[in-house]
Amino acid sequence: MSDPREELLRQMAALRKSLDPKVIERLDLAAEGKVPYDRETAQSAVRQFLATKHDGGKFQRKLVNALKKGGGRG
Repeated sequence: MSDPREELLRQMAALRKSLDPKVIERLDLAAEGKVPYDRETAQSAVRQFLATKHDGGKFQRKLVNALKKGGGRG
């Protein structure tokens, strides 16, 4: 059985490689508090993240339902 941390790091590295470099740059700047919220960029990042899920849309439906119920953090 593999180490869950190693598997998570592998998945994160694969996801980072799949993202548009401009998105990564904006995320790095945002982490420093230098970029205002950009809805289009956020939607793009979420779409790319959801594309990595292989659960038949289960996670996406759960996310949409949580957002409809106001279950998002903020």
